[in-house]
Amino acid sequence: MAKSLDKNIVVVKAVIVKPRISIVIDDLGDNSIIARKLLSLPAKVTAAILPSTPHAKFISKYATEKGHEVIMHLPMEAFTRPDLLGPGALLENMDQSTFNDTFSQNIESIPHIIGFNNHMGSLLTENIEKMTWLMNEAKDKNLFFLDSKTSESSIAEDVASTEGVPTIGRDVFLDHDKEYDSLLRQFNLSKKIAKQTGEVVIICHPYPETLSFLQEQLGEISDEFEFVGVSELLPNKELKMVLPSVAR
Repeated sequence: MAKSLDKNIVVVKAVIVKPRISIVIDDLGDNSIIARKLLSLPAKVTAAILPSTPHAKFISKYATEKGHEVIMHLPMEAFTRPDLLGPGALLENMDQSTFNDTFSQNIESIPHIIGFNNHMGSLLTENIEKMTWLMNEAKDKNLFFLDSKTSESSIAEDVASTEGVPTIGRDVFLDHDKEYDSLLRQFNLSKKIAKQTGEVVIICHPYPETLSFLQEQLGEISDEFEFVGVSELLPNKELKMVLPSVAR
């Protein structure tokens, strides 16, 4: 007589992977009031803080306590408007010692940073020598690099990758134009990219218009998208650093 065999039934739970959105808020450090409001949005964001600004340390601590990532918004020389660089700028005419010392001092002015992106920098991000100096220092300090892509000719992301620095590039500037229709157009573009590729990196700024827009929009898409820190989108997983455990 044939024996009946028990069949094991395996139930596989479907895992729904949402497209991921990383919102990086640049130019933080001078105004703690709007920074707190932006860092209280219903989404995980990345706070990009300018070095040696009056509220850099407070904003970094506040962001970390809220569970956000903190990076340095590093001033780099551009082709125009040197008056907008602020303290701690890296300049094309610096020798290597001054360049590296300035970078180190900037890092010390902002606690909890795990990476950095460029503030301005259209000139410097096209300079292979300076970018090589910078990425070698970044590698030694275990930092990743986000290329803000202020120049279409930027080589910064390529140099970072060559030097072994975890790196990624910005996809969309949300608020180059602060008019509502423009913000909505850029936000819709961001959502489209995220759906097509699985992820998107958005850079925005601490403008009242941006705050109001994000307060309106983020809650409406929280079921459709996942908001992540920019480090969570880094390619080359073997290069990713161990993130600090504070307030995560």
